[in-house]
Amino acid sequence: MNLDDVTAIVPAFNESEGIGPTVQELIDVGIQPYNIIVVDGGSTDGTPEIASKLGVRVVRQRGRGKADAIRCGLKHARTPLILVIDADHTYPAKYVPLMVNALKEGGYDEVIGVRPGSSQPLVYRVGNALLTWLFDSMFGVRLRDVLSGLYLVRREAIADANFEMGGFSVESEIAAHIVSTGGSVGEVDIEYRKRLGRKKLRPWHGLSIALDMVRLSWRYNPTSTLFLAGALLMVPGLLVGGMTAYQFYFMHVDHFVNAIMALVVTATGFNSLLLGILSMYLKRMEYRLLKHMRSMKRGQSSG
Repeated sequence: MNLDDVTAIVPAFNESEGIGPTVQELIDVGIQPYNIIVVDGGSTDGTPEIASKLGVRVVRQRGRGKADAIRCGLKHARTPLILVIDADHTYPAKYVPLMVNALKEGGYDEVIGVRPGSSQPLVYRVGNALLTWLFDSMFGVRLRDVLSGLYLVRREAIADANFEMGGFSVESEIAAHIVSTGGSVGEVDIEYRKRLGRKKLRPWHGLSIALDMVRLSWRYNPTSTLFLAGALLMVPGLLVGGMTAYQFYFMHVDHFVNAIMALVVTATGFNSLLLGILSMYLKRMEYRLLKHMRSMKRGQSSG
């Protein structure tokens, strides 16, 4: 595989400062202009005009949000590899060849460009670490930067993805779909620059992304999600039990009914936690089997 096999999708909305340098870097690194698709989300600052002058394809986005932009770009792509890169000039295109080599040599279905933590403000660094930990815990992987805006994927690996998560959750949705269907995800360390133009991601978007990750877990592993939700019963059970024990030992007040209720609720929550953990391990075993089957199929087709 070489860069002729790569189509770069660049979602853009009012990125007049960053779109030009971003697209030019993609061209300079070796991606053909006809394989660069700028998906414009209705910019009013001249973003599509700037991109058009560089000879790349500019398409008008249908819908709103980054997920719709990527889905729109995929309809116009014809190559086996898809690169997604933000239009704000934060991600250096010089790492694209390295990502292509990593995908080919590692047999991955996706390669993510991992940003150095020191390049981000503290609040974003902590938020990204927590969200990546949440994703890793739910899907049984060990990624370092699941929300990076630079990643390379095999088109066949996301051909049947739903792209239901809007906003800034599309990166986690793509990774979740790949690992949940037996695919594998690799990572490459990259640089991360200060963005050109106004930042759109805010700290409070982290909560929305976390909720979307829970929705993704429900979609791909509903049994585990249901049991882990049931484990939350341990919280009121322990609180009521602790209060009842305090009143019994220090105030000599008996609340046998409360004690029995607390015991039942806590035990139910604990059993749900154990079943949730068990279902997670069973799902991870399923992921490994699917991955092995896909690798065997890929080896047979290449042979």
